[in-house]
Amino acid sequence: MVWRFKMKDNSLRKIRSILGILLILLSIVGLFLWEWKGREIILMDEVIVAREEIKKGTKVSSDLFHTKGVPKTNLLEGALTPDDMELLQGKETSQLIAKNNQIITAYFREDTFYLGKEESVFVIDSNWIAMRSSALRRGDIVDIYGSNGMVLLGTFQIAFVKDASEREVRNVAEETMGKPGNEILERTDSTSVIDHIEIISTFDEYENILNSVNGTTPTALIIVQRGGAY
Repeated sequence: MVWRFKMKDNSLRKIRSILGILLILLSIVGLFLWEWKGREIILMDEVIVAREEIKKGTKVSSDLFHTKGVPKTNLLEGALTPDDMELLQGKETSQLIAKNNQIITAYFREDTFYLGKEESVFVIDSNWIAMRSSALRRGDIVDIYGSNGMVLLGTFQIAFVKDASEREVRNVAEETMGKPGNEILERTDSTSVIDHIEIISTFDEYENILNSVNGTTPTALIIVQRGGAY
């Protein structure tokens, strides 16, 4: 009887030892799973962040972003998730986005550089222009005024800025290093001298400009850049 009791006691000790080892292993596995995925699932949300610094005016492509787990307490309001990536298609950045920044829709705008159904490209002859900035560039938004009474003739986007040889006027940095000068005050050195510009407008809008320039009381044109470059 004593021998049988000792056998049972030894078996119970072995079972307890095995159970102890299993509990330790389960604890280690549980800790590993918590650190690997559990913490992220429970305490974090997956959002889109910038893979690297993204300049203002950059056209959106998926390789500019990747997904990252962010603590729920640190989430930006309106932060985009991987499922929202399609919302960015066809847009461009409206500001500088720092590396690893969370992404929200306010950082983007529609790419507006295109011809509408009733629009075309029309020339504003150099002889018509009384005043314009040397910093005018393709894509700028401008207000065109008649110099007689400063009447606003319309707001237009510039399609081309040409020199006397019909070559596009660019920034030297853009021409030599491929670096665009989107900010007006950064356009300190051009590849040539502006002769004339071409705007995107409807025929009726352009006819209004022609009538002002060639009317009974001819007016010259004053071209005023809007604050932001597009």
